[in-house]
Amino acid sequence: MKELPEASLFDIALIFLGQRFRYIVEGNSMFPTMRDGEEVLVDRNAEVKVGDIVVAKHPIEQTTEVVKRIDRINERGHFFLIGDNPDDSNDSRHFGAVSVEYIKGKVISRL
Repeated sequence: MKELPEASLFDIALIFLGQRFRYIVEGNSMFPTMRDGEEVLVDRNAEVKVGDIVVAKHPIEQTTEVVKRIDRINERGHFFLIGDNPDDSNDSRHFGAVSVEYIKGKVISRL
């Protein structure tokens, strides 16, 4: 698994310009890549591919967002999301693949 880089000063400046947003990781589903309470930066406009970590709207619990890795993309263009800690992850194994509308952005760095 690829390590997340530390945010650059440029990325931090983009928060104030609305080009990046901060997200606080909750839970242990992405451990060891990310820890509970860790802050990460998300790019809402980044193109995503298999292996990327994304913030997505939970398809069942509509007011909840999740941080997961894109495991695969099926032929209909839906994303299968999975946590790096599968024993402690509510992910596509439970709620199925999600369409692109559920993807809120790509995690690009840690704060």
